[in-house]
Amino acid sequence: MESENKNKQLADRIIDILQSGLTMNADTLHYIDSTFSNPSIGELEELLQDESNCETDSLLELLFFPDESAQLQLEDMLEDIQFQKQDEQKIQDMVCNKPFQTRIRFPDDRGTLGMEISPLNVAQFIVRLNLLRHLNPKLTASVNDYVPVTFQTRCKVKLRNTKPITSQSKILFLQAFFEKLQGDSDDFFDNLDFILSFLDECKDEPDMFQALMSKKRFYFHSLQKAKNLDIQLIKHNVETLLLRGKRVSYVDKADARKKIQMIDRISLAIFGKTEFFDLMPAGEQSIILEGKEDIDKLIKNFN
Repeated sequence: MESENKNKQLADRIIDILQSGLTMNADTLHYIDSTFSNPSIGELEELLQDESNCETDSLLELLFFPDESAQLQLEDMLEDIQFQKQDEQKIQDMVCNKPFQTRIRFPDDRGTLGMEISPLNVAQFIVRLNLLRHLNPKLTASVNDYVPVTFQTRCKVKLRNTKPITSQSKILFLQAFFEKLQGDSDDFFDNLDFILSFLDECKDEPDMFQALMSKKRFYFHSLQKAKNLDIQLIKHNVETLLLRGKRVSYVDKADARKKIQMIDRISLAIFGKTEFFDLMPAGEQSIILEGKEDIDKLIKNFN
């Protein structure tokens, strides 16, 4: 009976979220505008009713993809309950049994699109809430102990949206991250997003410092390639380079530099050191920097 009550409480809250409306995020808006030539509300309504259009299903999936703002309203319930597959199905049925409409709000001046909720919309929305993903208790304890209270719920939502972290070295690394990293909201969550992506990509490395430095080395090599390409583009255009068999690939230099700065900050906070790589290395040389003072000295040498 208690499980049924929890299922109903969560279903009711999901209904409230959907009835209050969903705000379209920037990525979805960009997809719609680039794919359908900046449609008006009326044109979008016609498109969603056109079952013959192969893009309609993809568009509906995007419109009913829950964002962080929706998940933040549910996390306090999810943290204390371990929902099972049968619970997820019961919650879907409860939501579908109540007919209602939702509104999709555009982030610009186009207004709001009213829509009927279908069982498929509900199923897609609920599955992407990751109700069945159970957070690691060691990580939630670290969040509760070290992360500012105002950041904690959003932090847990990000953990819920990440593949389960089971490696002992990764768990210890992430615990140290929560303990050592501080900063304002944007800074903290930028670093957390990077670290969660990094942990998802890397294997179960026993030495997380070296794994982090390997990622830093990747970004340095990307900058080096971009620098070399810029030098070649001074003398030749892209077509000439392609005819000569040169690979021309875009590198977001600003993003690479930002990631390097993030790695340095995280590494210094957790390990008390980082490595410096010359952009034009001879034999992959690197030096260890132990703190901000070492970095300041290095920068002075370049002036």
